[in-house]
Amino acid sequence: MTWWQAAPTILSALALMFIPGYLIARSCGSRGITAGALASPLTISVIALGAIAADLAGVTWSLWVLIAPVLLLSVGGISIRLLWRRTHPTTHSSRSGAQHSVQRSIAFGSALALAAVLIGWRLIEIIAAPDNVSQTYDAGFHLNALQFISDTGSASSLTLGGLTTNGADPYFYPAAWHGFVSLLIQLTQASIPVAVTASTLVISAVVWPLGCMFLCTRITGNRPIPLLVTGALSAAFGAFPYLMLDFGVLYPNLLSIALLPTSIGLAAMVLRLSADNHEKWAVSLLGFFGTLPGLALAHPSTLMALLALMLPMGAVALVRHWRHLHHTQSKAWRYLPSVASLIVYAVAVYLLWLRLRPGEAASDWKPFQTPAQAFGEVLASAPQGRPIALMLTILVLAGILHVLQRKGGWWGLCLFIVTGYLFVVATAFPQDDYRALLTGVWYNDSFRLAALLPVTTIVIAVIGGSWLVTAFVARIQASAAGAHRSGYRASLPAVVALVIAIAVITVGSQGKQMRETVTTAQESYELTEDSDFLSIDERTLIERLPGQLPDDAVIAGNPWTGTVYAYALAGIPTLTPHVGSTGGDENLKILTRLDQAGFDPEICQLVETLNSYYVLDFAGPELHLGDHNYPGVEDLATKPGFQLLDSEGDATLYEVTAC
Repeated sequence: MTWWQAAPTILSALALMFIPGYLIARSCGSRGITAGALASPLTISVIALGAIAADLAGVTWSLWVLIAPVLLLSVGGISIRLLWRRTHPTTHSSRSGAQHSVQRSIAFGSALALAAVLIGWRLIEIIAAPDNVSQTYDAGFHLNALQFISDTGSASSLTLGGLTTNGADPYFYPAAWHGFVSLLIQLTQASIPVAVTASTLVISAVVWPLGCMFLCTRITGNRPIPLLVTGALSAAFGAFPYLMLDFGVLYPNLLSIALLPTSIGLAAMVLRLSADNHEKWAVSLLGFFGTLPGLALAHPSTLMALLALMLPMGAVALVRHWRHLHHTQSKAWRYLPSVASLIVYAVAVYLLWLRLRPGEAASDWKPFQTPAQAFGEVLASAPQGRPIALMLTILVLAGILHVLQRKGGWWGLCLFIVTGYLFVVATAFPQDDYRALLTGVWYNDSFRLAALLPVTTIVIAVIGGSWLVTAFVARIQASAAGAHRSGYRASLPAVVALVIAIAVITVGSQGKQMRETVTTAQESYELTEDSDFLSIDERTLIERLPGQLPDDAVIAGNPWTGTVYAYALAGIPTLTPHVGSTGGDENLKILTRLDQAGFDPEICQLVETLNSYYVLDFAGPELHLGDHNYPGVEDLATKPGFQLLDSEGDATLYEVTAC
């Protein structure tokens, strides 16, 4: 499949991601960059909550579950605003600064387009073809979950965990990403791999940079230079979005982290820390709380990151509030409510921190470097041993210096310190209770914490970049003015200087680190004759399955050899839809003893109970070059009671005839 053929699905993903949430945001009074940034988080919140509500009400998951609440919320928002205007008439003054508004709009559009092109181009290099699948540990689960949603008619986070238990005893699994992609499949009738690719492009190349632009302008102000610098730098990190598409693959984390900058920016507006805040406080508050369900149900660990980051933000807001009280010579009791609020919030975060975390058995990632190495990786935007990002390092150092000199943007620096410290703890601290307490929320996994670093690093880098670029442009502008130029002739050198500066930042940030990032990630999507997980022959055989097997068939096979993709690519269930779980004892018996079906009645009884009369036997290598021993579903050519139905190279399909 070509990228041109996938273009309609990509455009549909863009519309599905932004139109519903934008309608809600505008209806409730939000506007400008805030409304644009709010659009995707609100869409995801409605999808995630709607999926749960629909399942509890027994309603089949469909586009109407999204459309109905969007219309209801939009009409409600407009009605409340009209009622408020009637009861609270105000005199509207004419808007000024139209020229500056046009400049900001041009800068915003240019910055977003630059980021989208850079990130989109890199993703196209990595994925290679829109119908390729990620050949990583979690990929099979996420793709199979989409088919599971289609079969069950439910995209609820309360039931998606039933995929690995064949629907029995379902458990919580954050399903916001799965809900969005499943709606895209319904809307476009695209295949699961193409819908996943389209969603990945939209989340990475549009949602992420837009959120970064919104967050950074909360500190720098909504001005052309910071917008352009942010657009260039949002595509400069190897740790995000690319790392989440290479390691895992962690699609839920990809979505949640892409949404995180907007939530942080809204928190800054609510706490009155924002340098650009033309929204009513109530609208900002509603917008902030509106993003939380989507963030939490995309992945709870990112919600915990937000709550942790708001602690230093709250402390900075508290200090500002105290200064105001001191300046107005307020009485002592006026200080108490703010102090109490911060204490209550800190206690609530601590209690949530203890509860919303995986078990210790799942958090066994070990430290692997010294604190000095980890600190250096944070400062150089080079986590996980990647090459130093020189341009980012220069701008980060400039940003830190600017904050220290000008005594502004402190809350942005605090954000950077918090995420950096968490990464240092996870990768370099001893494996003790302190480390488990701080980073156990992320499984003590350095990859997940590395992906969080760009969210806060970009804030400091944009502060530094905007400072340097502004100084450079101002110098050129002054020189042009000194040459007695007037009108557009005086501004032209400044525009040229700005273009050159952004070009230098863009080119300088797309160096060795990005090339290595692309090269490494490409290996996870390569489909070859000897792929480590799913080969060309194996995929070809899987795609022929629907024409050969009955509708109610269930396939057995070693999932580590690529058979796990049969459900997502062919729509035929497998006993093991995730490499991380073999299911119940019955499944394990099939995997280890099915080859004995010709003389063991117990096995035939299990085959009949599970309706698993078909076996995919892939002789290729296992994922991560593993060696899992499942003799019941391997080397069946010479075993009695099995008939060869189809083959493609070393990939074979057998029917159990002994039962």
